[in-house]
Amino acid sequence: MRNYLEKLAHNLVRGAFMELYLTPKPGLVDLADSGPLPGLDIAIMEESLKVVALYLLDLSQAVAGGADLAEQVRLGAAAERAVQRAIGSSCHKGYIFLGGLLICASACAPSRDETALRASIAALAARFFEHGEPGSSTRVRNRFQGGGIREEALAGLPSLFEQALPVFRREVASGNRGSAVFAMLGRLMQTVEDSTTLKSGGRSGLRTVREDGRYLERMVAQRDDFLAFLAERNSHYTSARLTMGGVAGVLALALAWLSHTGELEAA
Repeated sequence: MRNYLEKLAHNLVRGAFMELYLTPKPGLVDLADSGPLPGLDIAIMEESLKVVALYLLDLSQAVAGGADLAEQVRLGAAAERAVQRAIGSSCHKGYIFLGGLLICASACAPSRDETALRASIAALAARFFEHGEPGSSTRVRNRFQGGGIREEALAGLPSLFEQALPVFRREVASGNRGSAVFAMLGRLMQTVEDSTTLKSGGRSGLRTVREDGRYLERMVAQRDDFLAFLAERNSHYTSARLTMGGVAGVLALALAWLSHTGELEAA
């Protein structure tokens, strides 16, 4: 169990770095620029992920050692504070939650059986949210009547298991391996109820992201020049100060899981 969870933690770190370096991504930090996030850049995000990496490894060891939910939550909250101290931002708060959720749920379903894992994720999320949901995400959800990360977790991460992973696998099966990750990005832009998008652009901003996601997925499937499209949309997102951190978090999680299953290397 310990080795399995530690391996998953390492893959979660790898997935987060792969998402960071994926370029171009509209409205997000990448190798080209910081998008609409002037206080962040590659170096700062890397520093944040170093803190997240330590947390994920500590959590995997604690869970393997029998840590209860209260201790798991304490470790996550401590990681959020450590990131804030290190870089002055909570940019990976969502990924701390998602990555921690996946590790803790995997202790009850230590295999690649995605059906069992989803059930474990949903059950663990239900226990977590019984005690309420702290932070600004609650206020954003209430303002815009969005489901957000809470409903995503309670449903067993459908954006990951029902959207991103099937799209990647479809593209690889069709021989479109080199751009399968961008196909996942397009699908997640359409499906994630992103609280950071709602906060930065409201419902109209979310519609923009979803329309762009549909166009991106179609361009990938048709082998069109989607990189130029993404670069152009990044300019628009930057001027509109529109971001999509929730999409980035689920994309990182998808890359982590595909690395964990070996599918990323095979592709």
